[in-house]
Amino acid sequence: RGALVAGASVFLAKGATIAIRYNAVRKQGFKNTQAGQSFKGEENQIIDYKMNQYILLKELSLAFAIRITSNWLSDKLEAIQQDPEAMGGEIPELHASAAGLKGFCCNAAAIGLEELRKCCGGAGYLLASGIAPLEADYKWRATAEGDTTVMLLQTARYLMKAAAAAVAGNPLPGSLASALSPLKDPNFDAFKTRPRLSTSWKEYTDLDFLLKLFEFRTLAQIQFLRKALDSRLNAGQKYDEAWAELTLKACRTGQSHVMFFMLGKFIEMVRSCEDQECQKVLTNVCVLFALQDIIDGKQWGGLLGIEELDHAEEACNKVCSMLRPNAVALVDAWDFHDKTLNSTIGRYDGNVYEAQYLAAVKSPLNKDSVPAYFDIYKQYLDLDFLKLRNGLCDEDLDPDDCSAYPEPEEKSVSAKL
Repeated sequence: RGALVAGASVFLAKGATIAIRYNAVRKQGFKNTQAGQSFKGEENQIIDYKMNQYILLKELSLAFAIRITSNWLSDKLEAIQQDPEAMGGEIPELHASAAGLKGFCCNAAAIGLEELRKCCGGAGYLLASGIAPLEADYKWRATAEGDTTVMLLQTARYLMKAAAAAVAGNPLPGSLASALSPLKDPNFDAFKTRPRLSTSWKEYTDLDFLLKLFEFRTLAQIQFLRKALDSRLNAGQKYDEAWAELTLKACRTGQSHVMFFMLGKFIEMVRSCEDQECQKVLTNVCVLFALQDIIDGKQWGGLLGIEELDHAEEACNKVCSMLRPNAVALVDAWDFHDKTLNSTIGRYDGNVYEAQYLAAVKSPLNKDSVPAYFDIYKQYLDLDFLKLRNGLCDEDLDPDDCSAYPEPEEKSVSAKL
């Protein structure tokens, strides 16, 4: 499970690298849309369209979060192997967290890769793009070693046991000790632990504020799930029957814990960064990881008001704008070689269209310069009209002039044959 979590970060980081590089090169849509403008007017880089920008950067932030949590998990597993007795008390929580991380991270990476592919438009559909086969090859990992539902239910079961221990006043090992300790108070009300109401979007860029929000959600949802389970058991239902009825709530509660866990590890890493400029950028990446869950995540209903969600959206918009100048540098930091990405649209040098042309030349689909079916279509085409070229080109332009095209690196398949 630990290896699958690590793999999720690698695949998602590759997808983000390809998509962000392509979105920084690809231009579409005129900056000036007023009537009477020239068709040669300046166009937008598609990464600057806010929805595209949000999807690209949120998946990048998720890749960083998974990688950081995976590193922590690997270190813990290594420590347990070296000294099992010293770390024995943390093994149950580690097992439950690893299950939830596997379930959430692999599923999130599979969904994220598809979202990144769609951000590349038609180019992302081509196998030569690198991102299409990457997305297709990754999907099975979402169900390997247990699918998302099964894994998150394992985490939720442990949370119920830990909550029962906390209510009984028993000590809890690991990171859950401080989070669940308030449950030992018989009059505990989760809403009394709620962080202060936000007054502006700026509060949603504060890591401490965000961490408290995620801790509040986890604690509240654990209490809600426990009360719902106890209510069914007290009504005479068997445990398995009661638990089965609460699958939806239990899965989402397990995911809430996983997100709180990941955010905590991300913040620890950011604050350990010694380079101040690097820390500023990573802080924004961490903030975006939290904000995307508040905007798109689950179990925030009733915990945050409409005005607070509006503040979160505004903060997300601001943080995306702050990260935009560093987007390409952030994916370059993963240091994936072009041969590893195997992508025409995610090249380090940005020569996307030259690479696409060369890939088309090498494709077996283009072994003939004129498709065999053209003779069938030819009789239905107005060839004289087509020769006019819409009147947009110079009369002395040679339509067969290919001098501006890059030379193929290898002979075409037809030449070899």
